Amino acid sequence: MNEYSSFQDVLGEQMRRAPYVIASLVAHFMIALVVAGIMILAADESVKPPQLVAAPPPPIPDVEEEPVMEDPIEPIEPTEEPVEITETPTEDMDLQDLVTGDIDAISDAPFESQFIDNTVGLGDPPGGKLGTRGGRQGGGGTPKSETSVIAALQWLADHQSPEGYWDADEFMFYDAYPNQPSSTGKGNPVNDVGLTGLALLALQGHGNTQVEGEHKEKVASGIAWLREVQQDNGLFGEEVGNSTLYNHAIATMAMGEAYYFSNRSLVLKPNMKRAVSLIHHARANYGAWRYDLESDGSSDTSITGWMIFALKTAEENNLAVDKAAYASADTWFQSIEDRNTGRTGYTFGEGGAGIGSMPSRPVDYVERFPAEKSEALTAVALLSRIFMTDGEEVRRWSEHPQYELMKKQANLIANKPPHWDEGDGSIDMYYWYYGTYAMNQWGGSHWKNWKKSIEKALIPHQRLEHKEDNFYGSWDPIGAWGRDGGRVYSTALCALILEVYYRYNNVLGAR
Repeated sequence: MNEYSSFQDVLGEQMRRAPYVIASLVAHFMIALVVAGIMILAADESVKPPQLVAAPPPPIPDVEEEPVMEDPIEPIEPTEEPVEITETPTEDMDLQDLVTGDIDAISDAPFESQFIDNTVGLGDPPGGKLGTRGGRQGGGGTPKSETSVIAALQWLADHQSPEGYWDADEFMFYDAYPNQPSSTGKGNPVNDVGLTGLALLALQGHGNTQVEGEHKEKVASGIAWLREVQQDNGLFGEEVGNSTLYNHAIATMAMGEAYYFSNRSLVLKPNMKRAVSLIHHARANYGAWRYDLESDGSSDTSITGWMIFALKTAEENNLAVDKAAYASADTWFQSIEDRNTGRTGYTFGEGGAGIGSMPSRPVDYVERFPAEKSEALTAVALLSRIFMTDGEEVRRWSEHPQYELMKKQANLIANKPPHWDEGDGSIDMYYWYYGTYAMNQWGGSHWKNWKKSIEKALIPHQRLEHKEDNFYGSWDPIGAWGRDGGRVYSTALCALILEVYYRYNNVLGAR
């Protein structure tokens, strides 16, 4: 065999064997894969493959939320006449709902009024013109004066009738101690409405509202009674002669304070609007007020003073008040004042002696309580003018347009301080009430001296002999008008006098 043949033979032989070789290689490769898989499965399960974890997002930064400031509530006068509430309360109605309306609208802090910094009473909040109520926290009161006030209010609370009013001549039927002598000191029953107003003012002046305070039930009951006796024309009670508008003005003040401290309850608003409307209607054209609901054109200083305060209470409640009434009242005071002395007279014509005349007296009391021992009408004029002052325009009394006259009036009052002497007829609680509030507003040495005198006159003469008797806390109805008002009048008025420290803020702020 030659070399070429041998190579071809070998190559052919290899080609013939190739499929078997390839098959063998494939078989060995598959076996190797199987063995490798078994080795992986048999590996240590505790060794886990590494995992990729995304980084956490950055924390959300703390954002301090700015406090949400509520817009001050501005009174919105309705475009339509409010619906008058005339439903007769049923026995199932809760008394609290009756006198306050929506109970959820009543503030838990009844003296934190939204009416701070108004033109009347720019004293420190809370309380607006109506002061910081409730005792010594209001400032100025002494432990003795507060003890007297608390005792007086308890006597008033004990002698309220079941119907809610204070009875001038039958209050003794409600004495708390039936085994003790009955209380005395009847007044004239035509004054029941006005006496109820005075008692409610005294109770509210010390922090008792319809929903707060020790005597809240008494206040609620009294306000409910005033609503009940108010007539469609707005008059509280009946026409009873000369007392009619006195009664109405004082009742309007009491209703106004209840309305104020109920956060202007919608239930009481119609009562106040009708009461104010009647006051405006009774005013003389270009003048002030006298006795009649239909003015005959005459005016008197005493009723005018009460009317001014009733309107100021309404104004504090953002109720519509004709400001012309203030201008007319000031014009009246100027017409009846003695410009040389400052003394203010009562009225012209019958019952009055004209310019600079002395206060009036019941005919049979003229000698027992001489008018020359009182400056009641001068105090009425001065205090009314003080409260008609715009505290934004007048920062001190020396800036007041009527300052020289007002200074003379303040001096007249300061020179006749309170003095309790039954023998010389100097007791005049009506004068002391207006004089105390006027001197408190005037300030300075006038007030400091008056404060000492009024506490010396009242506190030692309060009936405090025995705590469990029917006189305890009251004052005997001595004075020119004690017979008309009786013990309810004297006790309520003296309590109001001793509440002067916190009942009203100062018109010109702290001085």
